[in-house]
Amino acid sequence: MVDALFCTDRFVAEHGDRLRDMAPEVDLVPLDGDQPVSSTDLERITIAFFSHDAWPERAANFFGAATRAPNLKWLHTMSAGVDSPVFASFLERGVVLTNSSGTSAAPIARTAMMYLLGLTRGLPELIRAQDRHEWAWAKWRELEDRSVAVVGWGPIGQEVARLSEAFGMSPTIVRRAAHGDEPYPVRRLDELVDVARDHDAMVVALPLTDETAGIVSADVIDELGPEGLFVNVGRGELVDQPALVAALVDGRLGGAGLDVTTPEPLPSDDPLWDAPNLILTPHNSGSTDKTGRRSDELFLDNLARWVAGDGLANVVAASR
Repeated sequence: MVDALFCTDRFVAEHGDRLRDMAPEVDLVPLDGDQPVSSTDLERITIAFFSHDAWPERAANFFGAATRAPNLKWLHTMSAGVDSPVFASFLERGVVLTNSSGTSAAPIARTAMMYLLGLTRGLPELIRAQDRHEWAWAKWRELEDRSVAVVGWGPIGQEVARLSEAFGMSPTIVRRAAHGDEPYPVRRLDELVDVARDHDAMVVALPLTDETAGIVSADVIDELGPEGLFVNVGRGELVDQPALVAALVDGRLGGAGLDVTTPEPLPSDDPLWDAPNLILTPHNSGSTDKTGRRSDELFLDNLARWVAGDGLANVVAASR
């Protein structure tokens, strides 16, 4: 059976010539706007690439077609996170799943540093004062000489640690167990309450799994204390969100920067919106003008591997 690649019309427009040169034997089945994919084309699809331009408007159309493609062998996604049930359904079918881990690490880590800088400089209140046309002078805090627990040691956590050190902070790695080659001190995930007590800030960049769901408990939040800063660029379900809101409202937590919430999108009447000392972004910390290009390149490199019969990069284990 001849391979056929299901991808967006944008991806074909930008990379069609390159695709034909590197993989002339692979047919193309473009997602044409919002048009449904024909049953004939669904039968042909063996490879699918979910690219950045399909999110969020065309995600349902893309995955609806990919789910119905009976001969799909391999799916590559532009995201690093693959905790959505839709990805589990492909793995259960025996489809090879690869992700784009690392392609958005740099912008996400920079966003995490933006939260820390903004919180130490009173940015949430400054913006409100600007809206009120008030000249609200205040003394700021500095990041230098403060300790930060980086929870999760994937590409994002590694970049957060590097940047935080550049800002004069002292990073500690928090992961399941030390491997012995880490560039900073290591603490275990099961010590998270004690870790929070020992650090001025915590940045969470964990994937969501059965083990990590709810790992940032009310106890962890309380141990960070009224001067502590909390950042989450992982998944909203990692955190006891009501406890986080209560700690911010009561002044038991110094501030928080969140790119992820539970649920998403966050309902307009959710109390999190009005929590003080909070910087909230709509799960777009990695969505820059260059992230999609890096994801495209990773997929194209993997496609060359596929055509050559070599092993693929960033394969997601079925047990994930």
